Amino acid sequence: MSMIIVNGEVYWLWVAYEPYIKRYLLMHIYKEMNLAVCHNFIKKLRRLYGSKYTVYTDGADYYYHQACRWLSMYYTIKKIRM
Repeated sequence: MSMIIVNGEVYWLWVAYEPYIKRYLLMHIYKEMNLAVCHNFIKKLRRLYGSKYTVYTDGADYYYHQACRWLSMYYTIKKIRM
């Protein structure tokens, strides 16, 4: 997730990227950055691609960890080279 500013307002860009096939899986812009938004984003990913995959991030440990626990998905922090 990254913060972007549009017309002076702060938005959060949530991106799911698969580095091995170099493809964006899902992208959304939200006004808020909280656990509910993280949960909804990962839930959409799960609906599209299934729950057998591990969610890798390089930060935001609390949001991702808790959302993945609620959705019964694996989660880990890992530096991913792109």
